[in-house]
Amino acid sequence: MLRKTTKTTIILIALLGMSGLFCGQAQAHFPWINLADYTPETGQSVKISIGWGHHYPFGGFLKKEDLENIFLIAPNGTKVPIISTSVLEFESGESLVTPGAYIIAAKRKPGFYTKTTEGGKRQNKVGLKNVIRCSHSQMCMKAIVNVGDGKGKVDTPVGQPMEIILLRNPVDLRAGEYLPVRVLLHGKPFKGRIFATYAGFSTEKDVFAYTATTGRNGKGMIRILQPGVWMIKTEHQDPYPDSKKCDVESYIATLTFEVR
Repeated sequence: MLRKTTKTTIILIALLGMSGLFCGQAQAHFPWINLADYTPETGQSVKISIGWGHHYPFGGFLKKEDLENIFLIAPNGTKVPIISTSVLEFESGESLVTPGAYIIAAKRKPGFYTKTTEGGKRQNKVGLKNVIRCSHSQMCMKAIVNVGDGKGKVDTPVGQPMEIILLRNPVDLRAGEYLPVRVLLHGKPFKGRIFATYAGFSTEKDVFAYTATTGRNGKGMIRILQPGVWMIKTEHQDPYPDSKKCDVESYIATLTFEVR
């Protein structure tokens, strides 16, 4: 009986360890876009920083050298340049004179992170000893800005590896209503969990105010519990193509907006 129990325990531990390879990234750091003002007047520029950590909206910041790209899409579909004003701060390169809905998009530079018994290494697992887990992360961020009295559609994909798309402009929402969203992974509908929270909800690590699930069409609903600045987050993992180099390919997407 003891042998049977021990064997069962070992199997359970092994299964938990394997599931950890593909689910453990839920505790990974994630980025988001912070805006000084989500509804600026026409003629103003947009001031931006990139949050980083587990405690939205508090935590660290990503530096400009950490970003692969950052840009803004105007209501007419054209790209507006975004420039860095310091190591941690960004600003639209020109004043936003056209009223309407703008989309800010950014992507962190992809990178490896390998956890070993001696600590973490920002590299793949080739040549390392006592490897626990390796992940290659792709992290994407978006934010919605409504300039002046203009509103408009915000459901244009920007082509990120994983992205959250709002199917209704948050400027039209009020507390208690539902926000329809769609999630794409490599441009195709993603079925999985989505998490949402608002600034001030909690100071605890990885705590969200609302959780929902997207269907096969990638669509889901987030209930807006109260006014404020909100963030939606989703994530997914696939086995890394070369298991000798790394274990998982990790995708994280976030989107921030304001409901008044």
